[in-house]
This record gives sequence, C-alpha cells and structure tokens, in this order.
Amino acid sequence: MLSVFHAANKGRALRVALAVGLLGGMAGCKLVDQKTFNPQAGVEPKPYIPPPPPGPPPVPPLIELVAGTPQAEWQAPVEQIAHRALARKQEVLFVVSCLVPPQAGQAPVAQDDPAAQEAEQSALLALVQHDGHAVMQALVDAGVPQTQVEMSAMPDSAVTKPTVRVYVR
Repeated sequence: MLSVFHAANKGRALRVALAVGLLGGMAGCKLVDQKTFNPQAGVEPKPYIPPPPPGPPPVPPLIELVAGTPQAEWQAPVEQIAHRALARKQEVLFVVSCLVPPQAGQAPVAQDDPAAQEAEQSALLALVQHDGHAVMQALVDAGVPQTQVEMSAMPDSAVTKPTVRVYVR
C-alpha cells in the first residue's frame, strides 16, 4: 500500500515538474515591449546636419582677352576700365594674369614628362611676351603707375585657349 509520505512526495514532484516546465516555456517566449511595435524605439535620434553652404564665387576678372585678339579691339576698353578703376581708388593694384591650358590634356603636367613641360613653358613665355606685355603696356599708357601693375603666368585647366585676365585688388 501506499503510504501518506509517498503520496505527498509524488505531489511535490508533480508541482516541481510543472514549475520547471512553465519556467522553461516562459524563457523561450519574447516579451511584448515597445520594440515589438517600433524597432526604432529607444534608439538615440541622429540629428540631420546640413552640409556647409558653398563658398562665395570667385572674383570675376575686370577684363578677359583671348590671346591673338587684335590690339585695336581691346585697347580702348582697357584704357576706359583703367581710368574708372583709378577714379574709384588711387592705390588700386592691377594684376595681369596670363593663363594657358595644360599641354597634352594633362591636368597637372607629369613631373617626368619633359616634352609636355617644355611645351607648356614655351606657351606661357609666348603669351607673356606678346599679349601679356601688350596689356600691361596699355595699362601703363592709360596712366596706371608701373608699380601698380603686376603680372603672373600659370597653366589653368579652366581655360581652353591662352587667355589674359586683368584683376583689380
């Protein structure tokens, strides 16, 4: 026959088995929380930072001449512009900038390509000696002191033909 102790032990074992089964079953369940309905809940918001605004556009030249333009076409406008600039400010600096496109389609000339460097240097020299010097002389003839005229020469990928630009500072 079964004793009272045996029945009591059997009931306790049944309760323990039931508790272990329930706990094991509950451990496998996913609890319902905010992330159940919104996966982004609790995530720190990232503010949108717009890119900085573009810088100011470059200062346009006072005058721009394509190399080879006859002097009769540009001499009078250069003199007029020089007179107007000097009337506004006596200490104005005229910068005559001689620009040529990079030779052989290279955006900087390769350091190891002496032929392209030589072609670029000769194009710069020809532009400075002919058109650059003529524009500079026209400014001086218009009454600009020689100390207020400056010349520079460089290759520029933005130009397609040799160009002379006059800037005012």
